[in-house]
Amino acid sequence: MQMSRRNSTQGKSHRDALRLVEGPNLAGHVVQHSDAYHLLIIDGGIVPCTPTEYPLLLHLLQEGERQLSLERLVQWARQHASSRLTRSSLRRHIRSVRAKLWPFGLDILCIIGYGYMLHATPLEQATPHELEMANLPA
Repeated sequence: MQMSRRNSTQGKSHRDALRLVEGPNLAGHVVQHSDAYHLLIIDGGIVPCTPTEYPLLLHLLQEGERQLSLERLVQWARQHASSRLTRSSLRRHIRSVRAKLWPFGLDILCIIGYGYMLHATPLEQATPHELEMANLPA
């Protein structure tokens, strides 16, 4: 009997951890996330993320379409994602995340000599191919 109570309590905490938080707000897109599971959902499609990519991507989404210097991103990443992150490894993570965002009409633009900027295309303007890649109804 004691075990079943413990299991039901554990099951409840797992269900609570799966609750999705709305946001950050991004024009034309619905973004939800769960920090407990490093789960990111954009416009109803799951974005698979590694443990390093998740906080980086969430940070970029929270900043919206603001320009972020490479130095600022490296400093942020060292505090939140991994203390071993370097400029070159950050660039690799940005490339990987960029490819995961394309199907949702999102991109990370490189500002030569400065850093990066998230660019959003509203879902209504996404091409049928982009919708198909994200497994969303046209």
